[in-house]
Amino acid sequence: MTTTSGLAIITGASSGIGAEFARQLSARGQPVLAIGRRAHRLEELSARARAASHAPIHPLELDVTTEGAGVRVRDRARELGGAAWLVNNAGTTRFGPFLEGDPAVQAMLVRLNCESVVALCAAIVPDLVARGGGRVLNIASLAAFQPTPGQAVYGATKAFVLSFSESLAVELDGTGVTVTALCPGPVTTEIFDAGAPGVPRKKLPFELSAEGCAAYGIAAAERGDVVAVPTALSKATAQLSRVLPRAAIRRLAAHLGLRLLGYGAPPGGARG
Repeated sequence: MTTTSGLAIITGASSGIGAEFARQLSARGQPVLAIGRRAHRLEELSARARAASHAPIHPLELDVTTEGAGVRVRDRARELGGAAWLVNNAGTTRFGPFLEGDPAVQAMLVRLNCESVVALCAAIVPDLVARGGGRVLNIASLAAFQPTPGQAVYGATKAFVLSFSESLAVELDGTGVTVTALCPGPVTTEIFDAGAPGVPRKKLPFELSAEGCAAYGIAAAERGDVVAVPTALSKATAQLSRVLPRAAIRRLAAHLGLRLLGYGAPPGGARG
């Protein structure tokens, strides 16, 4: 059963998987603090929850990469009764060769995908421990298990999220706080709007919906799974990357590259 005695903090809640986390937890009776940069979308989420008589969704317009964002989230959560969940979902990617990318944009990607996760955990997890329990759900990726040419920085950031989550889970053993790294393969979200303009993206046969991904992640967090990989094919891919020689993994990754996603090598990106 979902923990209902505290708030679910969800970053990147204005669209995609984050919005689904907010909708699903609210529908199950969990009040939500929905964080994102697009205030109008957060207000729409909140209004839909009210209309459906679900648990409240409290919008907080905030860029989680800004200095002091973790403390601001913690303070707002305390005002609303305290956190029971922390869902670090905000993230982005950039498609294209590393040397063709904007260094400032690549650095921003690291701040969002890695530094904000650490900052929010540092701000919120002590409160979860103090209350005797809670869930931390960090959104990593299937990309965490192998190199990702064409998305070199993105893959590296998700490998960081996976490693950080596993380590934190061990450190928090016995506190009542669980940590789960959700590692989905492709999910249908706005992040794929980063494709080449005018070129339709080919949807993959094993691509998850945002709704399905969020539901899987919630269930995995409630079970206390440390690493959660949806779909049998993604699980097999993750395991393959653990048993094959790294040189073979690199060759396979180089062969597939962005073609697996139906792109050439566009430099653009999307942010959740």
